Amino acid sequence: MRDETMKKGNPKPLTPELQAELDALAAMPESEIDTTEMPPITDWSKAVRGPFYRPVKRPLSLRLDADIIDWFQRQGQAIRPA
Repeated sequence: MRDETMKKGNPKPLTPELQAELDALAAMPESEIDTTEMPPITDWSKAVRGPFYRPVKRPLSLRLDADIIDWFQRQGQAIRPA
């Protein structure tokens, strides 16, 4: 499961009624959208960004000419030849 990418989007297409409602909301200016039922969020101290997203990482070996490595090191990049 680690090597699989996360699927994005909805598993099923939207119903025509739901799509019409979303289109109507998208056409409204933000000042007219009723958000009174939404409680305000005031404490973000326990918020976690992207807890389920883990990008797939693969090892890579790359051989570069010495002058290219020197150029990167002059730019401040930490590249160490193996």
